[in-house]
Amino acid sequence: MPSPIDTLPTNATNLFDQLANQRVIVLDGSIDPLTTSQEEALCTFIEQGGGLICLGKAVEVYHEYEMLGKILGQVRGIYTPQTEIIAHVATPDSFFTRRVEPDFALFEAVYLLEKVPDDAQIQWQVTWHYAPYIVAYTRTYGRGRIFCTTLGSTPETREHPVFQQMITRALRYGAGATLEEQAVRVAMIGYGSIGFEHGTAIQNTPGLDYALVCDLNEPRLAQARQAFPGVRTCKDIAEIEEDPTIDLVIVSTPPNTHAAITMRMLRAGKHVVSEKPFCLTTAEADAMIALAEAQQRTLTVYQCRRWDPDYLAIQQVIKRGLIGPVFYMETFIGGYAHPCHYWHSHEPISGGIFYDWGSHYLDWILNLIPDNVASVRGIEHKRVWHDVTNADQSSIHMRFTNGQEATFMHSDIAAVMKPKWYILGERGAIIGQWRQETVKTRRWSGDLIEEKLAPSEALPDVFVHTRDSVSGAIHEQHLTLPKAPLYAFHRNLANHLLSSEALAISPLEARRNIAVMEAASYSAKHNGEIVALT
Repeated sequence: MPSPIDTLPTNATNLFDQLANQRVIVLDGSIDPLTTSQEEALCTFIEQGGGLICLGKAVEVYHEYEMLGKILGQVRGIYTPQTEIIAHVATPDSFFTRRVEPDFALFEAVYLLEKVPDDAQIQWQVTWHYAPYIVAYTRTYGRGRIFCTTLGSTPETREHPVFQQMITRALRYGAGATLEEQAVRVAMIGYGSIGFEHGTAIQNTPGLDYALVCDLNEPRLAQARQAFPGVRTCKDIAEIEEDPTIDLVIVSTPPNTHAAITMRMLRAGKHVVSEKPFCLTTAEADAMIALAEAQQRTLTVYQCRRWDPDYLAIQQVIKRGLIGPVFYMETFIGGYAHPCHYWHSHEPISGGIFYDWGSHYLDWILNLIPDNVASVRGIEHKRVWHDVTNADQSSIHMRFTNGQEATFMHSDIAAVMKPKWYILGERGAIIGQWRQETVKTRRWSGDLIEEKLAPSEALPDVFVHTRDSVSGAIHEQHLTLPKAPLYAFHRNLANHLLSSEALAISPLEARRNIAVMEAASYSAKHNGEIVALT
């Protein structure tokens, strides 16, 4: 569905063309004045079932028109100066506010509504001088639906993700979308270490219902039942296949089984979330994607670290151009410690060391440098931990089609750690330094207990370095990291399935990650041979 902001009528002629061809009209107040015949045509369009979205200055401009005023309803408001203002959800769990951030800040002059029609449903409001004012409401007129917001008079507000979400839903509302929704019933295959995380997110996401857990291990099933009373459990995935009430399946089994189980669930007509890595080869990824398209089912991967605060902060710095175009990036994770004895360290099951933390770091890199990867080189070292089959250290070097370079290193034999992030742009740099945090408690006797956290359990200190173009001095800024949004992946998933909103992680993005990991694995086994991807 095209963005309504991109299709605003620019003049009365364009408006009347849209009346003949569109189900929803979007106005921002820029077409003024309207003639009586133009106003009549617009009102007839709405009375007969058309939708109207008013944003920005539209309510302020049109509410005094005789006929349009009746459609918008009796409103009264006050004007604010250009200032930061925070919009809050006014009606939780409505069509417009389900699974959205409950508040967001914007900077603009706003027409605040102190009165709206008695039959209006208030969707968003703000606080001004310790009093609530309305900034978005809905109502019906004849057979038509009207959504009005006084927000959106600046490009910055219109680009805000929550505002775009608001207007996208307004489009669907105006076009006659069903306002009620039926919960998506979710089953999980494999209740491992991530099972509780998924279950908690599902239970806290309106529109998702945690219905069934499947695992071969009875103690794990008992843990699931204890943590989530009411969830059913089973040991045979055929029960999930054959259950018509299950809509969505989360595949949380070891990586070498992801493709086969995902395709089995897709054939059964289920939407599927695969744990990362998505699969182990591009051939598997292509088959999964083709089957999902053929079955018209949703397919995605649980890239939960897309919402890590340090990544989000770095993404914004790069997006705003503070360090200029990025041309070089290094990322690192590791330390000097024995790998775990679970399947994660056994290459035939895990896919190898590239597929472990690489699933997250490559996803970050490929989103921060969105150009196509031209070539990949992988290097592995097996020097210390011979009781596990994964390599002790791996590095992936990528070159992109526009000449940028990026490297990811994962080491279990690094006595000194490199920075988590080292990013060079044409006008500055970003560095993210690991923090060594210690949790301190006391024994019953009063003795101090100090437990060092693994570096990955603490957020890094992130610094931005920029060059003053006049003096040539390098300035350093210590970034304040944003809060990680709660259950962002699952909220997006529910919004996609129930509100037709875009997936945060598309299957093609998942395939791109797999292509790099597969190429790096091949390269490492062939003495660091450079593998061309484009």
